Parts: sequence; structure tokens; C-alpha cells
Amino acid sequence: MNQNPDHTTTGSPSGAKSSPAKRRHSSRPSGRASHAARIAAWAVETTERAEEQTITEQTSAVQNITSSPSPLETLKLLLEAQRGHDLTRVGSTYESLRGIDTVHEGLILSCQLGESLNEKANRLGQWVAAGVTHIVDCRIEDSDEEFVALHAPHITYIYAPTDDDGLEREPEWFDGALLDLGTALTDPDSILLVHCAAGINRGPSMAFRLLLEAGWEPVAALNAIREARPVTRVIYAPDALMHFYGERIWSSDSDVAEVAS
Repeated sequence: MNQNPDHTTTGSPSGAKSSPAKRRHSSRPSGRASHAARIAAWAVETTERAEEQTITEQTSAVQNITSSPSPLETLKLLLEAQRGHDLTRVGSTYESLRGIDTVHEGLILSCQLGESLNEKANRLGQWVAAGVTHIVDCRIEDSDEEFVALHAPHITYIYAPTDDDGLEREPEWFDGALLDLGTALTDPDSILLVHCAAGINRGPSMAFRLLLEAGWEPVAALNAIREARPVTRVIYAPDALMHFYGERIWSSDSDVAEVAS
């Protein structure tokens, strides 16, 4: 490991002579005074090192706790972030829903292609121009799989339907999408576009689960989605988080009830 350039090594190699300018004292006392001075200097130096070591260990411990919260603590942070966002969430407009919003270079959020054939063709052309390689459609009420296969056959269409009823999402919803995507999640050349009808709940919630799978921290993933597409609510994010953590998040029924209340 390379040394920190700001770090200065204490002491000098055996046999090496130190420059007077670098000594702790400008003059060297003799006899007992010299011995006492060396002991005092050593005591000060040892104390400083011990204090620095203690601070380093305490800082490291705090960082470990902060960067690696328990699943239940992470769920609490996620719900707090959701509640804060709901207070500042912007309203949806036609333009905001129809936007093609990039969360990061490999993940895009949007709404459905549209109702008319012309609207579908125009929006699909925009998706193709954006380099989309995979479409994840989270609607249960409709599908554009045949339309995409006809007009953009190079795009992989993944149908991951679910209701938007506000109830708990079943694990199978996330399982199916992850299975169908396969290595696309880790392929740097893949660009995933995830959508539902309006691009507010189902699509962003699935995108959140995909970010977790890709190694994102939960709150950072949620914030990235909302910064890219402010109209989102992502109400199924807790379900995605619990699916990601599995049984580890259920420390006790009372804990979960307390968090969700």
C-alpha cells in the first residue's frame, strides 16, 4: 500500500543522522536533563500516536456502521426518504410522463408507447435512437410486444406484468424480470428501458429492484430515480427491498410493524 504523501515517518533509520533543523529541540541537554528530556519527548509522542490510533479506530467503526446498516435499518431509511419525497414530489403533466428519463447510462425510465399507431411509432423511434436494447414492460393491462417485434426486432422485449393496486408486490414479479434479463444487467452494452402505463409506480419500482441487483445502495438508487424522473412515487420500493434482502430483513414481526407504521 502506498503511503499517504501527507504522512511523515516518525524517527529515523538506525545509524542515520538527523538534521538539527528537524529535531524536536534546538539544543541538546546533557546528563540527567538530557535523559529526562528524551523520556518526556517519548511520552508526548506515544500519547499523540495513541490518540491518533483511537480516533482512526472510532472513525472506521462509524464508517462501517454508516455504510453497512442492517436490512431493517435500511428499510427505515428508505421509508423516511419516501416520506420526504412525497412532500416535495412534483405533479405529473403530459410532457413529464412522456419524457425519456435516464437514471444512468444503462437504465432509462418512461411511460407506455402510446395509444395511436403514429404515437407508438414516434416514441419507439425515440427509444431506438436512445440505444435501447431491452424493454421491460410492467403493465398487466396491455402489451406492445408484437409492435416492437415488427418495427424494432433487435430490441429484446421482456413482459413483467403486475397490477397497480397499491398492494404488496409478490416476489414472483421481481423473480421473473430478473430471470428474463439475465446477463443484460451486467452487460455494459445493454441499455434497459423500464416502463409501465404512466411511469410513476410500477416501472420505477422495478427499476429500483434492478439497481439493487446491480449493486446500488438503496437510498442512493431511490434518489437517482427521483432525480431523473421527479413525477415518480415508487410505492413498491419497500417490496423490492425486501425481495432483495430476503429473510434477512424480517428480524421480528414487531420490528417490521413498527417500521411500516
